[in-house]
Amino acid sequence: MKRNKSVKVFGIIFVIAALLIFINLIPTLRLKTSNMHIIEGEWVNVYYEDEESAAKDVFQLANARAGELAKKLGFSEKQNINIYIYDHQSTMQMKKYGLIGPMLGLDWYIGDNIGTNVILTSPANPGKVHDYDNNKQAALHEMVHAYISIINPHIRLWLTEGMALYLSNAQPFYKKYTYNMHIPTFSEIKTSNPVKFSKMGGYTFANTYIEYIDKKYGWEKLMMIIKTEDYEKVFGKSDEDIYNEWINYIKNYYQ
Repeated sequence: MKRNKSVKVFGIIFVIAALLIFINLIPTLRLKTSNMHIIEGEWVNVYYEDEESAAKDVFQLANARAGELAKKLGFSEKQNINIYIYDHQSTMQMKKYGLIGPMLGLDWYIGDNIGTNVILTSPANPGKVHDYDNNKQAALHEMVHAYISIINPHIRLWLTEGMALYLSNAQPFYKKYTYNMHIPTFSEIKTSNPVKFSKMGGYTFANTYIEYIDKKYGWEKLMMIIKTEDYEKVFGKSDEDIYNEWINYIKNYYQ
């Protein structure tokens, strides 16, 4: 009798937890909000709410650069890349993480991708950390993620972020970082957690990892790594060997 009661209580708790999870995820079920408009381009489509002028700025930048980025990554024709621009940062965050999104305290979090769909906070309301221009530029960063999701849907965070930073004209790497900042360890670069990635300095260092492979081994081999992540097959070396080479690169090249 006591066991049956415990099973019943557990069942009720499970149903309540599942219901709460479902309620939280409701905003993620549909990226398009009820009042969205669309701008269709040669390479990308942009959906936006009320901030039309900012949306047009994003569209002009994205459509102008998308062809170049697509061809660099091996695409010869338009892919299903859609950019959804939300007037408020909280809406964008809910589209990724559900109702709990705005409660996570991620002030820096203005954009992301969900497969080939880019979600972006409108540059007109960039939040506390960013400004109009770097919010707009974030569209390019997320577009690279979108294209790479087609090439390798399960790619390691370190590689896809490095590519997005490298190809979207990220802030240059300054030599002082090698002295004043923690360089991510080999175990740290394997994280799939975006918060840990940010805290370990991933947005500062990941692009230099991609830069190193491109300069040392060439774009073709870099793309092979992006597609397969098979270091032994591509380089005849382990990923830890390449990591150690990269460490020497940034410590010497950027001094």
